[in-house]
Amino acid sequence: GAGHIGLRQAMIFMKYKDYNFVIFDRKPKVGGAAWWDQANSTSKLQTEYGVYHLNWDEDYPWPSRDWLLQHFDKKAHEFGIIPYIRFNTNVAEIEMSGSRENSEYKFKLEKTDGTTLEEPEDTFTASGVMLYPGNLSVARRETYKGEDEFGGIIAYGMFDEIDYNLLVGLNVAIIGHGAFAVENVRTCMEYGAGQLYLVCRRKNLSVPRFVSWLANQSLSPVSAVLFLNAMIPMYDLVGFDPWSYYAVQANASRTTCTIMQKVRFGIGDVYFLAISWGKLEVIVDPGCVKRLTPGALHCANGRRLEVGAILKLLGFVGNFDNDRLMRVKELTGFWVNDDPKRFLVAEPVSVIANNFGGTSFSPGAIIWSEMGMWFMHHPQDWYSKIMDMSMGLMPRHKTNGEDVPAYVVDARHGTQTIMIVTSLIPFIAERSSVEVGLKASRMWLLHPIEKFLDYCKEDWDYYCEKMRKEGRSGPEFPYTKEVAGKILQDYQKEHAASLAKQKAAAGG
Repeated sequence: GAGHIGLRQAMIFMKYKDYNFVIFDRKPKVGGAAWWDQANSTSKLQTEYGVYHLNWDEDYPWPSRDWLLQHFDKKAHEFGIIPYIRFNTNVAEIEMSGSRENSEYKFKLEKTDGTTLEEPEDTFTASGVMLYPGNLSVARRETYKGEDEFGGIIAYGMFDEIDYNLLVGLNVAIIGHGAFAVENVRTCMEYGAGQLYLVCRRKNLSVPRFVSWLANQSLSPVSAVLFLNAMIPMYDLVGFDPWSYYAVQANASRTTCTIMQKVRFGIGDVYFLAISWGKLEVIVDPGCVKRLTPGALHCANGRRLEVGAILKLLGFVGNFDNDRLMRVKELTGFWVNDDPKRFLVAEPVSVIANNFGGTSFSPGAIIWSEMGMWFMHHPQDWYSKIMDMSMGLMPRHKTNGEDVPAYVVDARHGTQTIMIVTSLIPFIAERSSVEVGLKASRMWLLHPIEKFLDYCKEDWDYYCEKMRKEGRSGPEFPYTKEVAGKILQDYQKEHAASLAKQKAAAGG
């Protein structure tokens, strides 16, 4: 794959003077399925650009989908990756032979642009394979009773399936409460939709932009306690208490907590603005949608919503084709069937943490790429260190046989894998310590706090003006420089305490 991680993997190989690789991708250009297929043309990056890009030279924190695709293409050319990519090419099958360090992988290739490959061009042999299939790539779909008589727009708010210009003036029901649902609130407001309803079985934590910034600029991770408390200025605007969400497990005094959420955070401020200005109502109903009638959606709790459009944002599930292609029986860490040269990574799902070092997967993409490269070059370390010295602690995952392929792992699996490999492979430990500082320096270089807050307020004011034109009123942006500065000071105290604790543990 020539998406974000595939390009990062190429950059890591080339950084260490390894040019003996080929990238296969079904698409005609770089960028990956997440941005080419799943995202709408209206989608924007939710985390900050400072912890997502392939290098740094621009500073707007939340670029659009099309801008990111141009960025990937530009950097792939600048870094000299393009000659190593075979575009419009699908790996249809992989045959494995040999054993341990001497394994071999034969690929059966097919074109995706209508052309054909003849022998011997339709096969390719390699000494290792790394699959980066994107995250969850298959949309979860539901059909509601009465869809044929609803008479309005019914669509999935992804894959560019809907022209949002059709929503002008229409009341819209958004089904779901994941990151894509939060994104669709902003898009509906951007395109002048009418009243918005977000119908969900339960509320997931959404993260204000400043809180995302706080985590991404950190050197030592932000405690979950501070992470939640930093959300309160925004949550107070809408009358929600982040500590009361299902995902939060805390003591009574709220001095310790763990966040365990089945989906990743939606990140953004417009969701909160829409609620506080009366544009959006969040309806929590465990039964969700009961049926549709002409011009109306009926919730299981009896609530009737008069809407002209329904956008389904029900999340994604994994693609079993990836398990079949790599012949996965069990994933050990990110390695298939205990094979150090069969590496398979999709960003772990869910949130399971009591501290947060970031909200973007890009720093993780670097460490994943370096781990994958290390065992390609040193497969013996897999057997002598990971298998023999990890004492069986390396996490393992199999498919549930229904809707979760083996390669789709949760956050605990991903974190435990990195911790074990870091503890046993000195190269990865060294690189991890360097990359924490790199992450923080990127954020402060691109998004210093005052400039970042100015961008946040500028976006907030833009949507407030749209609301005023609709005759609505509501609150101003809650993270003033004084409020944000106090939260940053609280983090700096945490960080200082963390350093002191580390020094004491080291005998210093």
